[in-house]
Amino acid sequence: MASPTSTEVVNQVRAAVDIVDIVGEYVQLRKSGRALVGLCPFHSEKTPSFNVNADRQFFHCFGCGAGGDVFSFVMQIEQLTFPETLTKLADRAGIALPSFSRDEEDTPERRGKKLMYEGHNFVAKLYHHVLTNTPYGAQAMQYLEKRGITRQSIDEFQIGFAPDSWDFTKSFLEKRGYPLQLMVEAGILAQSENGRIYDRFRGRVIFPIHDSQGDVIGFGGRSLDGSNPKYLNSPESPLFNKSRTIFNLHRARQVIRKRNQAILFEGYADVIAAWQAGFHQGIATLGTAFTEMHAQIIRRNAEQVVLCYDGDFAGQEATAKAIEILQKAGCTVRIAPLPQGIDPDDYIRQHGAEKFSQQVLLQAMPITAFRLQHLRGKIAIRDEQDTARYVDEALKVISTLPNAIERDMYLRELADEFDLSLDALKIEQRKVYKQQKSQEQRDKVTPVRNNSINNGMFAGTKQLAPAHLNAERMLLYYMMRSRDVAERVQIGCNASFIVDDHEVLAAHLYAYYAEGNPEDAGTFIHYLEDEKCKQLASGLAMMEYKEDVSDKEIEDYIRQVNNYPTRMELERLREDQRNLNLQAQHTDDESERMQLLIAAAQVGMKIHELENALKEG
Repeated sequence: MASPTSTEVVNQVRAAVDIVDIVGEYVQLRKSGRALVGLCPFHSEKTPSFNVNADRQFFHCFGCGAGGDVFSFVMQIEQLTFPETLTKLADRAGIALPSFSRDEEDTPERRGKKLMYEGHNFVAKLYHHVLTNTPYGAQAMQYLEKRGITRQSIDEFQIGFAPDSWDFTKSFLEKRGYPLQLMVEAGILAQSENGRIYDRFRGRVIFPIHDSQGDVIGFGGRSLDGSNPKYLNSPESPLFNKSRTIFNLHRARQVIRKRNQAILFEGYADVIAAWQAGFHQGIATLGTAFTEMHAQIIRRNAEQVVLCYDGDFAGQEATAKAIEILQKAGCTVRIAPLPQGIDPDDYIRQHGAEKFSQQVLLQAMPITAFRLQHLRGKIAIRDEQDTARYVDEALKVISTLPNAIERDMYLRELADEFDLSLDALKIEQRKVYKQQKSQEQRDKVTPVRNNSINNGMFAGTKQLAPAHLNAERMLLYYMMRSRDVAERVQIGCNASFIVDDHEVLAAHLYAYYAEGNPEDAGTFIHYLEDEKCKQLASGLAMMEYKEDVSDKEIEDYIRQVNNYPTRMELERLREDQRNLNLQAQHTDDESERMQLLIAAAQVGMKIHELENALKEG
């Protein structure tokens, strides 16, 4: 029987899945030339540098250097081992894999993670069954009906109920053979200091939390009687990380991308209420502060974000913080207004979908308008001193606007509101603007570029002359596409490649062709085992060069590589000659000066010989 990771099996799975489909579930891609581009999921960026080659089935990011084939992508994005990735992609393609060897592939970590996923899925179904088909769920069903959540939504979101018992879930898991200690690690069960294992969720309505691929990885539990904590989330686990998990993203992603817009809520109930009302682009964080990772995930799926947090002070504060993080991620943000003390769930239930659309979403305000409104709510204006304080702070907000027309519009509103001179406000605003620009210059730090392909810098090597660097890159590019070119380079290059990483990649190419493998960059990238080599190869293969190359061009590139040692020797000799002449100019000893000049002339003869050799070559 073939090994589950044999070349034959791996190639069968590779051929059955499309990297564009896989990557497209995590990154919004658009056509650009021959490639598809999007925002890299492996580092923060505002301008797309992540490329996918659909023809050759590999990816490369010119920002952080990540690259490889579909297996590399899934392994990095999901933090999976190769066997786990192979199994995941094979299941997706409907390919039955040979049994894994227990000692080589089926590690305890892999088995444990698999059981965690299975345990979450089982418990989600168990809680849903309790809610919808048993007397234990009657009170919870009444609560959900009172909140306006329909049976259709209960089934769609797989809402459930955890009975008020210390061992209900534990008993079911134990009977099914799930290791209880592993279920504690997964966050489904809890353990006391004295070692007693018990149900984590008791007497709570349960909202399953899914990862971006739709697998249950945690739960959110809402108490029926309002007792604290009102909401209880699963703890951090090998599957669940609150700082990078977004509720309902797997369900809303398609609509978010189609509309290029996400509506960001604070809680599960808001998302579900919006979903019922026909707004299917709603998502929410999980009872934790909004993070840069949340913003990056959202930005990879949409450019526009409508923030629809609660109308109370805490909701406004959370909105203000989220705005800053979303802007840094490159999102265009608007803020949907809600009355004081009202959350989106309440508003939709009280006023309906039409009014929520017309009076909330369509009235979403720009960031500056929200900041001024939020500022007004924080400063109680009782006298002229309070007014002056508010105006000073408002001018700081207005001065951040890059558009002069927008600044003028807000300054006029400010002047009208407080019966102030518009000219005086403009003078003060210009002062604030200059102060801000001066501060920006002091804080400005030159960004560090991280582009191993485009900026000419390579790990472990010096910055090289463009001609030498370009020659090696071009040779490797065409070597990955042609066995003949690889053979010509192997025979014709007298010296090693200048860049160590290039030399290593060339050696892999020689071995790859010697084993009879096809002329295909995508297959070669998968052949490579070292991730650093995969990244370099994918970056080179993604470069936009012409497909056909003449024999003369290949010879010119080989000559550039072969001439490199001579050129380096010439540079050294010229430096020696300059030093000898300089020493001769500064010595008072005639005999010593003559010896230095003779030595310089001898070096000059060597330089002349090497220059002739380069011309003849």
